[in-house]
Amino acid sequence: MNNDLYAEWIVKRQNGAKELGIKVALIALIVVGVFTVILFPTWGIFIAIAAIVLAVFGFQGLNVEYEYIFVTDELQITPILNQQRRRNKKRVSIDMQKVISVAPMNGHELDPYANNDKVKKVDFSSGVPDAKIYGIVVEEQGEKTLYKIEPNEKILQVMRNAAPRKVKLS
Repeated sequence: MNNDLYAEWIVKRQNGAKELGIKVALIALIVVGVFTVILFPTWGIFIAIAAIVLAVFGFQGLNVEYEYIFVTDELQITPILNQQRRRNKKRVSIDMQKVISVAPMNGHELDPYANNDKVKKVDFSSGVPDAKIYGIVVEEQGEKTLYKIEPNEKILQVMRNAAPRKVKLS
């Protein structure tokens, strides 16, 4: 395979306040499950087991990475849960033929899309405040979508090789 047409990169999402609230709720659920065992020993064990199982899956769902793979005019973004389970139903494939523009989010090229309520916005970045985040505007079936990604230099370069007029590096 030609290296000019292939690149991959994985970005780990940083958990924010929303995820912290979910963790606190899951811990509270475990505590309630343990107290039901103490208060109602006969059927409380089933509630406790259900609470623990729910909490384990909940904690695993909060550990998310995004895998970017660019192969010959297509960028695929796949969420990976807990470093092992791929969310193929949530996979996004972006065809460079349908891309309007790729540019840094801190610039002004994407302002008409970022500030527009009619444009759907999807965030596949780490959430780190200092990260170099790029936006990809795609138009499919008359609907525009702005994807926020955090690519490395290799991903940017192969995207630029595939569509030089659409990709702005700085």
